[in-house]
Formats: sequence, C-alpha cells, structure tokens
Amino acid sequence: MSFRRILPALLLLATPGIASAQTAPAAKPAQLPKDSMEIGRKYTQWFYTNQVDSLVAHMDSSGRNNRQARSNVQGSLAQLTERAGFEKSLVEEKYITRNGARQYWRIANFSSIDEPIVIRLVISSKGELIGFGMNPLRTAPPVDP
Repeated sequence: MSFRRILPALLLLATPGIASAQTAPAAKPAQLPKDSMEIGRKYTQWFYTNQVDSLVAHMDSSGRNNRQARSNVQGSLAQLTERAGFEKSLVEEKYITRNGARQYWRIANFSSIDEPIVIRLVISSKGELIGFGMNPLRTAPPVDP
C-alpha cells in the first residue's frame, strides 16, 4: 500500500480565517482553554466513533453553517478506517502552533498501516473546532518556530 495515497494531506473544515492565517504574519496564538488537552481528546473520540452531530455542534459558526460539514467528517472517518484501520496505540499528543493557530496533534499507531498517523485539530481559544486534518507522520506539515 502506497503511503502517498493513505490520507489526504489536509482535509479542512475550516473557516476562511484559517486560510488567511496561512499568509498573515505570525502573531502570538490565543491562550487555550485550561482543559484544552481534554477537548482535543474528546473531539478525536467523537470523530473515531462517528459522533458527527457532536463535532458539528462544537465547530465555530462558519463550520456549523457549512452544509458539507457533516459529510466531510463522515468521509474523513470512512477514509481513515478504510486505509489505516483503527487506532491501536497513542504515540504522543501535544499542542503546536501552525500558521499562528493552535493545533491539537494526536499521533497514533493504526491497525492497517505501519506508519503513525497524525490527527490534527485546530481549536480556538473558545474551545471551538475550526479546522481538521490528518496525515501520515512523515508528511505532517511544518510547525511555527
């Protein structure tokens, strides 16, 4: 199985603000909620268990109003399980800053692939889900210095 076709480089359910953050000068990211690690874990668990309504309810207003949000989440889960299987073990979880935005990264081993997968959630200072992506670890995007 070719790793190049394992997962899309990025599936974005984000607002236009995320796209503009890629070209904007780096600013200090907003402070995360105190329970931000738990929020990242909860959103990932909802994704893994296809609790799409819960995820959409916790998206920012642009995500909630996106008619394709539900199908995008369901399609991503279907692609993940088809190509990588299910999560077997957690390698690492952390928050990084990328393009000025905070992201929860869950790096895990999956049942049908030898390389760890990175589940990436962009979470606002309000705890809202504003973006989502997944990649094999070796193709994870660069983070801010």
